[in-house]
Formats: sequence, C-alpha cells, structure tokens
Amino acid sequence: MSVLSLRTKLIALVTLILVAGFVATNVLNYEVSKGALRTTILENELPLSSNNVYSAIQADLLRPIFISSMMANDTFVHEWVLDGEIAPIRMKRYLSQIRTTYNTTTAYFISGKTQRYYHYEGAGQILSESNPDDSWFFAARDMKEPYVVNVDFNYQIDGNITIFINYRVTDENGDFIGVTGVGLGLKSVSDLVKTYQEEFRRNVYFVDDAGLIQVHAEADVVGSRNIHDIDGLDAIAADVLSHDRGSYSYITQDERILLTTRFIPELKWHLFIELPESEALKMMKRGFIRNLLIGPMVILITILLIAYTINIFQRRLEDMAITDKLTGLYNREHFDLSLTQAIKRYKRDGRPFSLLMLDIDHFKPINDELGHLAGDDVIRRTADIIRAQARESDLICRWGGEEFIILASDCTATDAQRLSDAIREALRSARFFPTMPDRTVTGSVGVCEVRPGDDEVVMIGRADQAMYAAKEKGRDRTVIA
Repeated sequence: MSVLSLRTKLIALVTLILVAGFVATNVLNYEVSKGALRTTILENELPLSSNNVYSAIQADLLRPIFISSMMANDTFVHEWVLDGEIAPIRMKRYLSQIRTTYNTTTAYFISGKTQRYYHYEGAGQILSESNPDDSWFFAARDMKEPYVVNVDFNYQIDGNITIFINYRVTDENGDFIGVTGVGLGLKSVSDLVKTYQEEFRRNVYFVDDAGLIQVHAEADVVGSRNIHDIDGLDAIAADVLSHDRGSYSYITQDERILLTTRFIPELKWHLFIELPESEALKMMKRGFIRNLLIGPMVILITILLIAYTINIFQRRLEDMAITDKLTGLYNREHFDLSLTQAIKRYKRDGRPFSLLMLDIDHFKPINDELGHLAGDDVIRRTADIIRAQARESDLICRWGGEEFIILASDCTATDAQRLSDAIREALRSARFFPTMPDRTVTGSVGVCEVRPGDDEVVMIGRADQAMYAAKEKGRDRTVIA
C-alpha cells in the first residue's frame, strides 16, 4: 500500500508540474509575444520551422545522398569492379534495381579504371578529361569530400535539369575505384518545396554560396535570380551567406519580411525560410489555440507513459528481488516466505506438503576440471530438468551453490520420493558433456514431510540432514527424513 501510495503521489506531482508548466508557458508566451512579435518569430518560430523543414529534407531531398552512399559501400560494386568489370549486364541490372527500388530519376556508376559510364539502361561512353561535359567526374575523382552535389543537365532524359549526387567509391585501401550516383529531377524538388510551403506556411527556397537561387517553388526563378539583386535582401545578402545560420529581417515593397537561414552541409546550400510579419500575429493566435487543444492530449499521453514505465520497472525490481539470476528460479528469500505461508496453511487445514532438497553430486570436480562456466551450465540445465519434472503447483528455488529445494504442496513423503526419483533419473540420463559421454551428473535428495509442531528451521534441517544421509550412503539416491 505504501508503494502504491508513493507511486500515485509521484504521478500526481508530475501531472501537476506538466499542467502548470504547459498553462504558464503558453499564456506567458502569448502575452510576451504580442509585445515582442518580431523577436519571438525570429528567435523561435522560424528556427523551429527551419528544423522541421530540415528534418523533412533529410527524409526526402537528402535521400539520394544516402542512396549514393549505400551504393558506394555496396560489396557488389566493389567486387564487380575489382573483378575486372566483367558482364556489364550485371551492373545494368543493379542500377536499374536501385532506380526502381528508390524511385530516383537516374542511377549510374563510372569506373575509375576504365572511365566507362554505366547507366541503368546499359553501358555508355568512356569519359574523357578533354571533354568539358565530363569534368564533373574528374572533379569528383580528385576531391577530398566523400560526395558532391551537382545541378546539371541529364542528357539521358531529354536534357532535363536534375540534381545529381556523385559519391566517391574507394577500395579497402582507400584507393579511388569509381563514382556512384543518383539523380532527382529539379521539378520534383520544386514540387517538394511547394509541399513544404503549404505545410509550414513559409516561403522556402535554397541558395548556393554565390547567392544564386538553386531551388524554388517557381521554376523560372531557379538559376536566374540572385539574392544580391532582390530589393531589400541585397543589403544583407553578404552577411547571410557568410554564416551557417542566422535570423534577419528586411523590407521590400513596404512589407517587412522575417528571415531565418541555415546552411545544409550535405547539399552545400543555404536554406531560406521567410515569413511576412503581417501574417505572424494571425498564425500565432492559431498556434496558441492549437497548443491549448493539443497540450492536454500530450500531457495525458506523457502521464500514461510515465505510469506504464513505473509499473514496468516496479515489476522488474520485484522479479529481481525474488529470482535467481543464473537459473531463473525463485531465490532463497522467496522460498523462506513461501515456506512460512505453507506451514500456516498446514496448521489451518492440515493439508500435507513436503520439501525436497537436492544437491548435485561431485560438483566441485566439475568446476575444478572444466571451469566455472561449465559449472554454471550444469546448474542451469539441472534447474531446467527439475522444472520439467515438477508439477506446476510446486515451488522450485535455488537454495545456494549447487543446491535446490522444492516445496511440493499437497504431497506426502511417498509422493515426494516418486518426484525425486523422476528428477534423478532425468538428471542421470541427460548428456551434460557431449564430448565426454561417459561422464554423467547425478543428485542426492533429502525429503521431509511436514509434521505437527514443525517450523521453518526444523523442516529445512530435516531435509538437509536427509540429503547428507543420501550422500553418505553413496549419492544418487533419495532419503526420507
């Protein structure tokens, strides 16, 4: 009852803290934000949107990078190249499978040795350092970074603009053996940005280090517009591009724009997220109401998870307190409590029960000759054998070392002897040492049935004396006290 009360108080306290913290934070945040809207948006909401968009990019736009990396480390690619690029049809099937499985625009591999371009539709031309169109491959070959992102024309699919991820492939010695790559159509990226804008209600686009817009929801802006030429943004463009992340504001066409930026090293582009200030307050109100609706559900789920976790750990602690770690049987502490209860029931209703104390014969030589790990294995398997022979109502405990004790309820000494004989027979028949078939494991068992006036010490003492008598009479036998 005290544990239950403590647990209830703990959950109630956590609930109170969560509710109070949620209410106070939301109300205070809303009141403060009304007077400091610009600061709140720049320092909180837009960076949060940046994190959300970046997470979405990692799941969608950066997926080709992970695919290229997987291809570059694929053992098939390494072995096929090192085997001399025999049977190009195998590489074609591999690239076709990559393209189909991961839904990319293209998939390819260029050999560092032969400089041949392998495509998902078959082997292509041999690249040349004298051809400007092939310079991207040789730049990738000589770079130190593991991959590079290129925006270029894909001549394999009607010259459409595509984002290519070129990943260097090296052998186990670090020597260059080729380049793997996949492509993502720029139109798909533009559609992705539109999705982000609808989801996050922000103006989202990507800019390279020179300020040129590389990805935008409006396709005609891509590659043709530079932030240095945008009214208002041109004044802060150099500062923006010189930092990995930051929060800014600028005025264009009498509208203040709040801006947060974040450099994405995987793409080597800057992510721009913009929000007109006039929209901010309206969105903040909706966010405040939404938080009030979602917060209680989150708190409820959190409390349920806390309660569930506490219950799990409490059950685990209870199990650890009564369970022997090596065998999974109950331990001596649990047996003492169970024996006390059994004696009380006997005094109340007179129903018999018996104790069986088993000791593994010649256990010390096993430890000395085969090692303690072998000894532990014998103890574990002996526990399994006892468990298999005993009834479901029998309480089996590891008494200590190589000794076990069984509390057999509703069992006379005669019945307990039959159980003991079954356990000893199963123990003797088991193959504990496959490499030493002649070596067996046996056990000596002492049995005692409860008698009027018995207490815990007396019963255990009689069972223990009977077990030692079994050992003195030659072991592998049962003696009834």
